[in-house]
Amino acid sequence: MLIKLFSAGHGDYKKVLQRRSILFILLAVLGGCTMGASFVLAWLDVALPSFVLGFYGGVGLGVAGFSVMGLIGTRRLLRDEKKMRAEEIKETDERGREVTLRAASATVLILMVLAYVALMIAVAVSQAVFFTLLAAIAAFFVVFLSATAYYNKKL
Repeated sequence: MLIKLFSAGHGDYKKVLQRRSILFILLAVLGGCTMGASFVLAWLDVALPSFVLGFYGGVGLGVAGFSVMGLIGTRRLLRDEKKMRAEEIKETDERGREVTLRAASATVLILMVLAYVALMIAVAVSQAVFFTLLAAIAAFFVVFLSATAYYNKKL
């Protein structure tokens, strides 16, 4: 859902789907690299808990798998004009886009409240976790403000 929102564009829907295909390929490569890192770290016998290696492998497999599924679906749409047109109408529906935007806004607000609570707990438990959360929250706001400035100029 969010990939469709972020890779959407105005104009030729075929080009939108081609850009989306590239995004899916990049995500599949990222997932494959993450899986590969898990195998390489295990092969090099790096002193990491097996949980970490399993986590890397599982997340990599999940990202790669869902990306390949998305790529297959996008390629199928590109081959069938009728289905492509129906999907274009569905994706460009203003109500659906508004629902997605509002859900994303609510999710960001809830995640920021949860991050605040986690930050207050982490400061008492572990400085490493505290500073990691603090850096992630700061990075979020930098990206958010940058995106806001970009879209204020673009739109």
